[in-house]
Order: sequence, then structure tokens, then C-alpha cells
Amino acid sequence: MEFTIQREDLLKELQRLQGVVEKKNTIPILSNTYLAAVKDDLELVATDLELGIRTSARAKVSKDGAITLSSKKLFEIVRLLPEDQVSFKLEDNHWVQILCARSRFRMVGLPKDEFPPLPAYDFGKAIPLELKTFRNMVSRVLFASTADDARYPLQGVLAILNKSHLTLVATDGHRLACVSGKVARKEAERELRVIVPRKTLSEISRIDWGDSEELLFGVHENRVFFKSGGLMLASATVEGVFPTFEKVIPKENDKLLELGVGQFTDAVRRVSLLSNERSRAVKLSLQPGKLEIFSSNPEMGEAREMVEVGYRGGELEIGFNARYLLDFLGAVGEEKFTLHLKDEQTQGMLTPLLTGEIEYRYIVMPMRI
Repeated sequence: MEFTIQREDLLKELQRLQGVVEKKNTIPILSNTYLAAVKDDLELVATDLELGIRTSARAKVSKDGAITLSSKKLFEIVRLLPEDQVSFKLEDNHWVQILCARSRFRMVGLPKDEFPPLPAYDFGKAIPLELKTFRNMVSRVLFASTADDARYPLQGVLAILNKSHLTLVATDGHRLACVSGKVARKEAERELRVIVPRKTLSEISRIDWGDSEELLFGVHENRVFFKSGGLMLASATVEGVFPTFEKVIPKENDKLLELGVGQFTDAVRRVSLLSNERSRAVKLSLQPGKLEIFSSNPEMGEAREMVEVGYRGGELEIGFNARYLLDFLGAVGEEKFTLHLKDEQTQGMLTPLLTGEIEYRYIVMPMRI
């Protein structure tokens, strides 16, 4: 194997792989990036066995071949190289010579045959999604999923594609985020229902997709696939039964409160500074024309702030986890939102004031204070 590639092009593709690379070193080959030089392309692959990414870049290939090299070290080397051409040459015993300007490196790799292949998928059957809208939807629900190993189905996001309408749902048992809208550019022949791991969707949000406007989405057996241009993700799905989320969405919350995102965010942040560090509880006291936000901590003190609101309903006191409120406020992407309440024992619902083409609902369980 022998090829030359622009440092900028190589760095861009290596950055796309970094979130997938196995860092625990339980299986050495999973800490490596697979590099294959064929004709005028360099193919790069990384996997942790659950999630895999394949990408490619233009290269001047003198001799076809493949090798695997340490992802971390290769990325660190390329990141610090000057902006110039980088040459790779595979030598005996899996050694690779890397040249760039006045820099010279020799890295030892592992055989290409030890690298696990990614599952194949016929993207002719895939459904095209609007990439920007899909990533926006993901950002509004992903934070509500959990990393708790004991609640495996909640470690992912439920995706339901019905014709051209996509719904994403995430919950950790204390709050639930649900977003839906017409995002598919072609109707699905049948309803697709799958739990996508949070890491997979996190990578879709993190990766620089360049000028891509469309993301192909497909499901086959226990795998989900995403592709745009020369970049492809293949992921295992999350097994198990996702909760019946429709039952959690309140239907009779008749106390409606319109609030400015910026003003309410600042107030909650200030008041929560003296909340219990474990529960992060804040109390909302609602009266005609005003809302008081209150927190207390026996070891630190208490804080309260008054916010003027256009509310004409009855009095109500209800407690929420401040972090859960702030998560929604950071993701809503609007200037105003509506808080839907019923009583101190019923879950509250938060929605953007202007829904547009995307419907976003965020449900939070109340706390006793």
C-alpha cells in the first residue's frame, strides 16, 4: 500500500471517526482505524462492534493495499502536521512510514484481516430524510435518554417513521421528550419502529456533514443505517420494549403560562444556585400576574425570584428538577414557550409557543418540596 493525500482532507475524515473508536482497549483492533487505498480513494473505517462508520477521501494511490493503525495516535500526528501532502507507505511486518514536509514517522499496525467488517445494506431501499431538520429533532430529545445500564430500552431514542412523518421519543423515567414532523422526502412503504442507541444519534449530531442536505435512513433486522455522500453509519438497535409514551402526555393541563425562554432560563439558573445539590429542586408558585421561583438548602440558604407573567388562573405550587427545565430551555430553539400545568401532582408539559412544522412536547414529572 502506498498513497499520498492532502493533510486537510485526511484530518477531516479522521475527526469524523474519533467518537466511535473503542477507548477501553478490551479488543486491541477496535482501537485502530482501518485504511484501504484503492484506485483514487482512501477508505477509512472505525467500529466498536455496536456502531461503525465508513468514510472516504480522494487520494493519489500508487499501490493498492490496506492496514489498521492506532486511531488516537494517527489522529494526533495528522492534527499536528503542517498543511501539506502526507505520504503513507506500507512496509514489512505491518509497519507504515508516514512522511509530511520535514516530518517522518513509522507506526506499527495490525493486519487488515483482523478488523471486523461493517454490515452491508442496500441503500436503494432507504428513506431520504432532510438532514438539517433531522439533526434539529435529535437535539431536542437526545438529552432525555438515560445511560443507566439497568434500563436498557431507555438508553436509546424511539424512532417511528409513518409514511413521511417521523416521531422521536426519549425518556429516562423522570422526563420525556417527543418531537415529530414531516421530515422524510419519500413515503415509507410500511411503518418503521426502532430504538436507536443514544451514541449513534450523538455521532450524527457531532459529525461535520459538510454541505449535505439529505440523510438516507434504513432498517434491516437488528441494524439501523444512515448515509450521506461518502459517509455511512451502521448501528445495532437497542433491544427491548420502549414504554407506551402516549399515556404519559397530559391531556387536561388547563393552566397555561407563556414565558420568555431567556428570562426564565436566567431566573432558574440564579435560583437553582442554592437548591439541594442532589435533587436540584425548585418550586414554582403561580398566582394571577406573577410567578415566583424558589429554592432552599438547609446548609446554604434560600433564593427566590419573581417573574411577571400574563396569567389569570388559580394559584398553584409545583416543584421541578431545575436541570430538567434548563435542558428543555437549551434545546427548544425559540424565544417563547408555554408551560402547561394542572396541579402539584400532575406532570407538567412544556412546548414552544410557535410550533411550525415540527411539534415538540416535553413532559416533566413534579417533585415534592
